[in-house]
Amino acid sequence: VSLALTKVSESPAFLKPRLDELTTNIIEQLARSDRIPEFMRMRQASIDDGDSPAAAAPTMERMARLYFERGGKLIRPTIVMLMASACNQEVCTLLQTLYFDFARGSHLPIDCEADGISAKKASIAMIAEMIHVASLVHDDVIDESPLQADTRRGAPSVNAYWGNKMAVLAGDFILARATQALCQIGDPSVISTSAKIIEDLVVGEFMQMSPELTGDQRSDLQDQRSVCTSLSDRLELYMQKSEHKTGSLFANACKSVAMLASASDEELHELAAEYGRHLGLAFQLIDDAIDYEEEEEGDIGAAGKPIAVDLEQGLITGPLLLAVESETDLQNLLRAPLAEIREKVRRSGACERTRELATTHARRAAEIAMSLRSTNGASEALASLALKQLERRV
Repeated sequence: VSLALTKVSESPAFLKPRLDELTTNIIEQLARSDRIPEFMRMRQASIDDGDSPAAAAPTMERMARLYFERGGKLIRPTIVMLMASACNQEVCTLLQTLYFDFARGSHLPIDCEADGISAKKASIAMIAEMIHVASLVHDDVIDESPLQADTRRGAPSVNAYWGNKMAVLAGDFILARATQALCQIGDPSVISTSAKIIEDLVVGEFMQMSPELTGDQRSDLQDQRSVCTSLSDRLELYMQKSEHKTGSLFANACKSVAMLASASDEELHELAAEYGRHLGLAFQLIDDAIDYEEEEEGDIGAAGKPIAVDLEQGLITGPLLLAVESETDLQNLLRAPLAEIREKVRRSGACERTRELATTHARRAAEIAMSLRSTNGASEALASLALKQLERRV
């Protein structure tokens, strides 16, 4: 797939109004069936009058809305909606091919002229964003870096205002409302597929914590030898962790809308899932390369989040693994000061090799996208978004 596709707009005209509705729909989902006592809602009103959020009593809805009202790139719902549209057109094309004579002059069971994003498919996009944001809220608590934990999208996080316990509850609340929305889909197979995203996020977090080197562990690598005995083991664990933490959300959300487009087309389901998986892996690999490419540790990048924090937290990611030739080299390198480790990784060319690995996954995602026969630009936009990951520097 040509890199020239990166010049294709990733936002066809039909997508913008859909994305404009998304945040409103999320806020409505969070505010639905409000069970907060009246006196707490009255105290909360001072926030809407312009006071600092910390000045009012926190409520689940207020804390949850704090993240969504700041905006964001909405990359996940964008991908899901584009996949929904592309799958709808793929199914239409297949029906027209198989039943051309029958369909001529007749009404196809699918509206091929519409964008193909039904209410249920739009709900999957909304749910994917809610699950993602809930994971960010929880990550802010889990992170040991004060800078990372206290900011999100360039502004104070929930735990910076109200503490870690409240932040955990806010994340749980978002997940609960996302689960309620998921149950309303009414399709057990789709519900099960999308629910796997949450399970994989938890598994991925466990996998990330297992090979972690923090505090005194930096000088005691015995535990690390028991977890992974070779660089190949570590790299495999890293890729599996990335697939669980990042790839699963893209993969299972895309698969869910493909299932809604055609319940019986398993080949389409797997194509959609594979696109999401490869996109997610490329996304994570680029993120990890950026963490070493930035010059100053702890800087706030254009994405509104701190950079160069993985190593500070003791996380062993792709660039670090690709910077050494043996387990012994890795252990020796990890004993060095953090600044020296980062400099050696940059000089080794590991960031470039990480980007090359990301390129493999991004190109595969783009190939899959272009195999979907859409006429409204959805396939091209999916391919473009996959390849554009390779240009990211923040």
